[in-house]
Amino acid sequence: MSSFIALPQGLKEEIFARAIREYRSLLGENKVRTDQASLQPYMRTTIAENGTSRKPSAVIYPSAPNDIQRIVKIANKFKTPLWTYYGGENEGYGGATPATNGQIVLDLKNMKKVIEVDKELGYCLVEPGVTYGELQQYLKNNKIDLWLDAPASAAGMSVVGNILERGAGYTPYSEDFLFSCGMEVVLADGNLFRTGMGGIPKSTSWQVFKWGFGPYVDGLFSQGNNGIVTKLGTWLMGAPPPGGYMPFCIKFPKVEMISEIIKPLMFLRETQIVPNAAALVNAGWEAATVFSANGKSNGSFVRNGGGPVPTKKLMDSYRVGAWNLYGAVYGSPEQVALNWMYVSGTFKQAFGNKIQIITEKEAKGDPVFEYRKQLMMGGVTQQNPLDKWRAGGGSMLFCPTAAARPAECAQQVKVATEIINRHGFDYLSEFSFFWRDARHVMDLRFNNADPAESKRAYKCYDELVGSFIKHGWAINRTNTAFMNKVSDSYGPAMARLNRTIKKALDPNNILAPGKSGITLG
Repeated sequence: MSSFIALPQGLKEEIFARAIREYRSLLGENKVRTDQASLQPYMRTTIAENGTSRKPSAVIYPSAPNDIQRIVKIANKFKTPLWTYYGGENEGYGGATPATNGQIVLDLKNMKKVIEVDKELGYCLVEPGVTYGELQQYLKNNKIDLWLDAPASAAGMSVVGNILERGAGYTPYSEDFLFSCGMEVVLADGNLFRTGMGGIPKSTSWQVFKWGFGPYVDGLFSQGNNGIVTKLGTWLMGAPPPGGYMPFCIKFPKVEMISEIIKPLMFLRETQIVPNAAALVNAGWEAATVFSANGKSNGSFVRNGGGPVPTKKLMDSYRVGAWNLYGAVYGSPEQVALNWMYVSGTFKQAFGNKIQIITEKEAKGDPVFEYRKQLMMGGVTQQNPLDKWRAGGGSMLFCPTAAARPAECAQQVKVATEIINRHGFDYLSEFSFFWRDARHVMDLRFNNADPAESKRAYKCYDELVGSFIKHGWAINRTNTAFMNKVSDSYGPAMARLNRTIKKALDPNNILAPGKSGITLG
């Protein structure tokens, strides 16, 4: 019987034990752990599995880029794969658990330096262990009037990790990877290099000009396994002047209205009258947020398991719309007033008195409105409001992309609702509208402690993936259990290219094999 919880695939125990001794000689006993208690957090997952084991063999805690350079040299020597974990960015996508059994988790949480925040040009440079909560506190402590762009429940989430996973927030800077600028990366051979303008000695423009010279390579390290990012720059939004930010919510009474909502909304987005990633939240997601904020429903119904709840019942019990649109206008006070007249007038003209328009004045401190208000100004929230909605802690985020066309979004809603409800779960969704696309995020909530329910959830997610691929709706992010299936959907040419790059940069296949379906094994 092995003295380790798991072993890397194909590696004998005595070889692995020698590797662990070398890692400990480099970093110390406390920074290289193989015991059950230390590995337990990295085996905790919110996703439903299909009998697959994904146990880590060890966890390593580097403190500096040169630690990582020496770690990858040992990994190459003994062929011990390293699953890089930046911290918090994988909630709903599998947690810190590696894609394949026996990988060593390389946890970068101790690399916590806020290296620079430039007030004049509005950018920062951070290490991967810095969370959104810590960066926000840094700005507050130093009286820096810049806004973050943070996803929901981001207080404990790595800024670097979320950006590399191409996560998004709700401000006008919502496309987070687009607003990143300059990386420092350790490659699989131990060499360290900087992207963009970072290779120039004493560069003054590393965090202000993304492209550098020659091919743009930063994308190789997003949702990938070609290197380990040790520093990353990102742009921050200048806070508007007093009176220059106005959040709003519009509630719509019928699910079928989605097509009618999207047409005027996309006009407002494309013209930048509404410049942020407006969120269109369905009754289930909004009801869960109300329940989390208030601890109870406004009516008589409280969610306590069982099959899917009808939309009408959710609307009546929680006083939510079938769809709930959250957006904001930004600028000078005069611009805000003018643009708000245009936004409210556009929707009043389209829907008349069928809709309910809410601003801060009408919200009167409502915690759900306040939650969305904070998100759209880059505020960092603590808890995912859906966490209390269903017992058992199971969560699998399904994230396909739609072209932001009314008919396509409506069809996605119809297909997803039918599949999810048929498997016995609630359709909980949020569309976020970016430049020309709509990210249709669904949170499949289930009881992970119930084997039968977990099995149903796995089948449900599997059917969603297959059905959406058949419709031509690409999935832009997924959990470890479905990375291979999603990767395959992008075709053999993409797979060959990813494998060719992987083989050139990481011939020993030591960096997160299986990440995004990419491996040499």
